[in-house]
Amino acid sequence: MYTSKCFLLKLKKGIFSISLMVSLNFISHAQLGFCSGSYGDPIFAETFGSGVGNASLPPGTTTYLYDAGFPNDGFYTVRNGSFGNAYDWQEIEDHTPGDDNGRFLIINAGFTPGEFYKTTITGLCEFTTYEFSAWLINLLKVPGFCVDLGIEIPINVKFQIWDSTESTLLASGDTGDIYATAAPNWGQFALVFQTAENQESVVLKMLNNGAGGCGNDLAIDDIEFKSCGDTVSVTDENNNTTVSVCESETPFSTTLTASPDFSVFNSHFYQWQESADGILWQNINGETNQSISVSIASQRSYRTKVAEFAGNLENEQCVLFSDVFQAFINPNPSAPISNGDVALDCSVGQATLSVATAGGTFVNWYESPSGGNPLEINSLTYEASTPETYYAEAIDSETGCVSTTRTAVSALNNTPAPTAESPQNYCNSVILQNIEIEGTNIQFFEDAAGSLLLNSSTEISETTTVYASQTIDDCESFGLLEIQIIVENCDVIIPQAISPNNDGLNDVLNIQNLYDVHLNHSLKIFNRYGTCIFEGNNSNPWKGLNNSGGLVPVGTYFYVLELNNDQQDVFTGWVYCNY
Repeated sequence: MYTSKCFLLKLKKGIFSISLMVSLNFISHAQLGFCSGSYGDPIFAETFGSGVGNASLPPGTTTYLYDAGFPNDGFYTVRNGSFGNAYDWQEIEDHTPGDDNGRFLIINAGFTPGEFYKTTITGLCEFTTYEFSAWLINLLKVPGFCVDLGIEIPINVKFQIWDSTESTLLASGDTGDIYATAAPNWGQFALVFQTAENQESVVLKMLNNGAGGCGNDLAIDDIEFKSCGDTVSVTDENNNTTVSVCESETPFSTTLTASPDFSVFNSHFYQWQESADGILWQNINGETNQSISVSIASQRSYRTKVAEFAGNLENEQCVLFSDVFQAFINPNPSAPISNGDVALDCSVGQATLSVATAGGTFVNWYESPSGGNPLEINSLTYEASTPETYYAEAIDSETGCVSTTRTAVSALNNTPAPTAESPQNYCNSVILQNIEIEGTNIQFFEDAAGSLLLNSSTEISETTTVYASQTIDDCESFGLLEIQIIVENCDVIIPQAISPNNDGLNDVLNIQNLYDVHLNHSLKIFNRYGTCIFEGNNSNPWKGLNNSGGLVPVGTYFYVLELNNDQQDVFTGWVYCNY
């Protein structure tokens, strides 16, 4: 007996079976057609479930007979793969994306046309456009027995939509001949129709157009029935379909507008929805206009349900959905991490500052913690030429989002300021280079900013404040020493008479401005014969006594006063002693 589908023949052909990867390439066929606009969620979806091994369809779903193995002519099965088949079939998994052990319907077409699949859809809306679609694949492969002999029978499937009584054919279309391919090639096919007045249910069918023989073996998966209508785009005020903002810029406000293309509908009614993940959607209460104003604080997607009649908005089987407007909220990167402050190399006037950042970011440098223009862009390092604090900011390379804070990194001047006591007291005047200060290469300034330089030979003749720096190994101290210089009138005034009678008046030779300023001194008193009758100092002033402690006679005496100051001043003169 010879038949093109003889089981023994298929066992023989199965020897040449090889395993091929599934290709989900899209195929367009003119015999049928897809909705030219947008879709609603599927009203009906058949993926044939999942599981290991074979399964059967519910009664009435097909006119074919169930086979628990790989089906022969006029039989079907539902299983999770065609691996290990004894025929010249492609070895494939199901079409449903991400379906673990997903099943699909396998048909070994009979010699006469028959119904592969039938189901009833209820709850439809009148005057509404729907699309009936499915994914199909020719199970024969190239090379193969039927193909090699040139006797392959291609698959050819008829899509039909009937009224609920199956007495009136509402729409029909054929896939046309689909031949075997070298690699598995799933293709999607669809049939579009519009319900009539008061029509709430339909019957969907897929039938065999091909004759029996060598070939006409196919698989079916992912059958869907869904509403369709106009293509409805959603754009913001700038005509964008997406927006991307940084977290620091939220909440972000904009107005979204739905724009239908009027390819199917004559009128439009809306119900706006939002979603945090693009999967679960919620209606936005009261938002039923063509436009919506939104304030976006976190990542969100927006779309609108669209119906041609207001009443259809409440029925999920009567609506379609617009394109999705996506609002991406991008995190601001963390501020850079400082690699530490760096001492300025004064010999070359340079300090290399550096930071580290996470991957996918670059760094700009500024001279202030906020605002301003960058000193350096796209660099982890900055060559500082002055001892100051600089600030590094991180920018995300992909989103352009900027760290909300900047990282401070300093170029340090470690040279200390000179040291000195303050205040310092001087008589009448002092030359700057003569004041008491410890340091090297001293410079004096009028102001705390160090901008008004003073000559070190400048004479200070009145109380003032000066500022000093020192330079060590080419590095001038960054901080300035503040010194208060107090200048007093220190002229020595020696009285010309004393009366050491213990009456409390002029009992001692009281030399003015001597003890407060010129603390170190020596005093000698001579009589008129030139004999030194008294020697005194800071702690021993002359009280009219001689060296033996006796009172001197009334008369004129002469003095020599030597000061132990910078000038080693000497004063001479006479003084009259009277009791």
